[in-house]
Amino acid sequence: MVFHRPIPTKFKVKTGTVIKEADGWYISLTLEDKRVPVTVAEIQPTVENTIGIDLGVTNYVYLSSGKRVENPRFLRKSAQKLARLQAKLANRVKGSKPWKVIKDKISKLHQFVARARLDFQFKTAHELFGKCDVLVVEDLSVKNLTRRAKPKTGIENGNLVYLPNSQSAKSGLNKSILDAAHGQFASVLKYVAWKLGKTVLFVDPKGTSQHCWNCLKKVPKELSERWHCCQCGESLERDKNSAKLIKKIGLSYESGGGTPSLKKAFEKKEKEACGLTVRAIRLT
Repeated sequence: MVFHRPIPTKFKVKTGTVIKEADGWYISLTLEDKRVPVTVAEIQPTVENTIGIDLGVTNYVYLSSGKRVENPRFLRKSAQKLARLQAKLANRVKGSKPWKVIKDKISKLHQFVARARLDFQFKTAHELFGKCDVLVVEDLSVKNLTRRAKPKTGIENGNLVYLPNSQSAKSGLNKSILDAAHGQFASVLKYVAWKLGKTVLFVDPKGTSQHCWNCLKKVPKELSERWHCCQCGESLERDKNSAKLIKKIGLSYESGGGTPSLKKAFEKKEKEACGLTVRAIRLT
């Protein structure tokens, strides 16, 4: 067995899992040392120590500070090569030696895509936490985002017919969402936050793309509309507005108060407005 890294002294090997990968066999060892703290840091978010990020497909990460990280699209870039290999595989006799050779190449290509994506996510996570102590992220449900489009029906000549429902476009969007692997990225953020002693805060994503970050008023937008323009005077990119709003929702977080949401941000804004009114009355 070739060790990826030596086992630290005084660590006890608890379990060993044998894993078969495309390029060979691996053994994953679980180690334990009771001296290592298992507590999770909980840092109260403030305007200075917090960054909100909006996860997307065009921009993988858009920061509330205005910076962005482009989506590397690892699967999309390997799609043509993968299609050629799959076409060759279809022309080979199943189970034959040439079939197995091409099948191994396809497996290794998928493995390369998965490893490149995970490496990118870890590097991005470390870069983000190097700029803040608290990272506020949407608690996205990838399963709901990648559902099939609902069928549309109509009546034609007295018969029930199915109408176009844009499922072809939805399939392409679903593939891009799965390629981005935001669910895996959330797990990476949790691990890196624990390792660095920092905090990642997940907020309810409901309404984060349809409300203004400044006044919190609803500004309805279609998915194709990439610019946010509000009556309060705010005019900026849609993703940047979402990132700033996510940060604002995160700032409404109170320990033991459950998941931060747009509703709680509204409540905090109303409390602050009432406090300013009472102060103004006292001064007068």
